[in-house]
Amino acid sequence: MQKTFTIGLLGCGNIGEAVALELLANKNPSLKLKKAFVKDLNKKRNIANSFLTNNADEILNDPEINLIIEVLGGEEPALGFVIKALQNKKHLVTANKELIAKHGPQIFETAFQNSVQVRLDATVGGGIPIINTILDSLKANEITEVVGILNGTTNYILTQMKRGHSFELALKEAQEKGYAEPDPTNDLEGIDAKYKISILASLAFGNYISPSQVFCQGIKDISVLDFNLAKELGFSIKLLGVAKKLNKDEIKVKVYPCLIPAKKPLAKIDDVLNAILVRGDLIQELLLVGSGAGAKPTSSAILGDVLSIQKLADSTQSYLPYKINSLIKPNQGVEHNYRFYVRLIVDDQVGVIRDLGNVLAKNNISLESISQKAYNDENIEHNNQTEEATLTFLTHEVSENDFELALREVKILKPIREIACILRVFE
Repeated sequence: MQKTFTIGLLGCGNIGEAVALELLANKNPSLKLKKAFVKDLNKKRNIANSFLTNNADEILNDPEINLIIEVLGGEEPALGFVIKALQNKKHLVTANKELIAKHGPQIFETAFQNSVQVRLDATVGGGIPIINTILDSLKANEITEVVGILNGTTNYILTQMKRGHSFELALKEAQEKGYAEPDPTNDLEGIDAKYKISILASLAFGNYISPSQVFCQGIKDISVLDFNLAKELGFSIKLLGVAKKLNKDEIKVKVYPCLIPAKKPLAKIDDVLNAILVRGDLIQELLLVGSGAGAKPTSSAILGDVLSIQKLADSTQSYLPYKINSLIKPNQGVEHNYRFYVRLIVDDQVGVIRDLGNVLAKNNISLESISQKAYNDENIEHNNQTEEATLTFLTHEVSENDFELALREVKILKPIREIACILRVFE
C-alpha cells in the first residue's frame, strides 16, 4: 500500500504553480497538497487562496506535512526553511541548483541525521533525468567524465549567433521569448552552468565540489565572426560544463565556451535544448537530450522525485551521496592541455604573422592553422581609424601554463590591438 504524503510547497512561481496544479488535479490520491508558501498573497494565481500562506512556519511546523517541495530559488530564505523542514523529519524535493551546489553537504548531513530523503533531479537538466541516472542507473559504473550543455538560455543565444544574429539581438530575442531573465548575468557569465556542473561532478565522483572551485568563463567575448571562422575550421561553438576524472586524486571541473568538431553530437544540440554526455567504464558513452528548463519539464522531474520518495520512504534510510570533507581539490596538480582558438585584432601590415610566430615558437607552441584577413567584425566598434585586420590561429595541443605565458608576450606586441576572443577546443 502506498504511503500517503501531505505536501507543503515552498514557492509558487511558474514552476511551483505548475507543480501545485498537478497535485490539486488529484491524479494520485495519495499525494495531497496542503499549503503553498508565497511572499505576496495578493499576486494573481490559478490556485485558491485557501491553499496559500505567507507564513512558512505554517508549513514547516505542521506535523501533518511530511514532504516539502522547495522551488524558491536562491540561498535565503530557502536554506533556513529547508534545514528546519529536515530537522522536523520532513522529506525534501528541491529544484534549487544554487542551494544544493553551495550547501549540499549541510542539507544531506541534516537529512541523514533525521532519517529523511532528499531528492534533487530537477536541479540540473529540467526534464532530463540525469541525477537519478547517475545515482541509480549508472551506480555500477566508475564514471570518468560528465560533459553538458547545461544552460538553455546561452545555447539559444549561441544558436541564433550561428544563424547570423548579433549577440545583442540574440539576447533580446531570448528575453522576449522568456528564455532569459531581465538580468541575464548568471546565464551569460556561466554561473548557472557552474552550479549545475558542481552538482553533477560531486555526485558522479563521490566528492563534494564547491562552485567556488569551478573555473568559469562566459560567452560575452564571442561574436558572429567567431562562428563564421569556426565553421571554416570545421567547428561549432557551445558553452560546456566539463567534469573529468584525470586520476584517483585529480578532477578537472570547468565551465567554458569552446569549439566542438561539427560532426560531434553535442555540436548539433541547438536552441534551448540541454544535453549531457556521461562516460563510464561499463556504459562507455551515454547521451541524454531534452528540455532543460520550463515549468512542465521541471515539474515532471519534481513529481518524479516525489513518487520515488513515496516508493522508498518505508524501506530506505537516507544516505550521503558524496564525501563531504574530501581531500581532492579540482583543477589543481595536473596541468591541463588543450588546443586553443584565438582571434586577434591587429594592424594590417607586413610582419604581424612573423612576429606572432616568433613569440609562439619561443613558448613551444605550434600552430595547426593561421589566417589574416583584412576585414573587421562589424559588430565590434574600434576607435582607431588605421586599417586593421582579423588574425585567427588554432594551436596544436599545449599546456594552459605555456599558453598563458605566450599570451602575455603577444599582448605587448606593437601590431596587436586586441585579443578579441580565446576559446578552448573540446575533443
